[in-house]
Amino acid sequence: MNKKPSRIARSVRPASVAGAALLIAGAFAAPAQAQSSITIYGRIDAGINYQSNQAPPAGQTNRGSKWSVDGNEWGTSMFGIKGTEDLGGGLKALFDLETGFDASTGIVNGGTGLWTRRSYVGLSGSAGTLKMGKDLAIQSDPIWSLDPTGQQAMSTATLVKERNWPQTNNMVSYETPSFGGFTATGMHGFGEQAGSFTNGSRDGVSLAYVQPVYELRAIYDLQRDTNGGYSTLYNNSKELIVGGTLTIDKLKLFAGYENLRAPDALAGAPSRANMYWVGANYLVSPELQLLAAAYHTQVNQNVGGASLYMIGANYYLSKRTLLYVDTGTVRNNGNSDFAVEYGGGGIKGQNQNAFYAGVSHLF
Repeated sequence: MNKKPSRIARSVRPASVAGAALLIAGAFAAPAQAQSSITIYGRIDAGINYQSNQAPPAGQTNRGSKWSVDGNEWGTSMFGIKGTEDLGGGLKALFDLETGFDASTGIVNGGTGLWTRRSYVGLSGSAGTLKMGKDLAIQSDPIWSLDPTGQQAMSTATLVKERNWPQTNNMVSYETPSFGGFTATGMHGFGEQAGSFTNGSRDGVSLAYVQPVYELRAIYDLQRDTNGGYSTLYNNSKELIVGGTLTIDKLKLFAGYENLRAPDALAGAPSRANMYWVGANYLVSPELQLLAAAYHTQVNQNVGGASLYMIGANYYLSKRTLLYVDTGTVRNNGNSDFAVEYGGGGIKGQNQNAFYAGVSHLF
């Protein structure tokens, strides 16, 4: 999962010291501490979830509705540690360690690994920001900005089977400084295969122009298979995303387009998909936000199309804690089998409905 992490966090500061020896040690350490900072941050999200037309337990054949307590509908639960050190002359060293988990079970997202979302180190200064390690894929943060739901369980990720929010291992990325609101980012994920620079690798570029009342974004991403090709539409493919937002007083409008291509797919397998979406957020009061979104995808090779519609509300009890409630439906036609929520099991040509409500807390 690739949801936007909270920037609300608390700093970790050394405890007070006592005794002459500790005071002397603290005096020597003070200059470094004054130039460095470490922050612990995170989010815990959990709620009640209902989905219709779900697969039955093993050994049974009848499908039906399912109620559950789930994490990550509104946003990914996560825990992170990040820090910076001032190196002088406007240059800073930085790092970020971040893992995602399911608050309803405590299991790390993906089931394995310590830092499942980010584990990078880098440098930042007037010439831009360089990072190396593991990070969310180049489209993950930009698509969050273009999605009316903020990449909830019903979002742009649903109708591309999560293609637009993975992570990138073995990556190097560079982001330019802002030039009047314009920034560019490039990322390469090394495939690390002997004899080939491209096999299993990933490349991407992201362009953004952000102003106070509108923003425009374009992202192009290449994810290659172990042979260096583009063989599966929702895993190893070429991806183009363009979109923007417009804010008019308390109303924020969203529109976007995503194209996926897998030119090396097996004969008869889907090799092209186009998704469009529109949506809006409306701030009724400082505490209450309403949202609505509509998404539609069309897939070639007689797969067909699907539409996802959702409406919801966020109620902020504070800057760190909110209540949310959302409902939606996916309408499949032809042989399309999209689920109403990402990661679910859809059925060819059949529809599903969903409802979830819960609490999300930032720290």
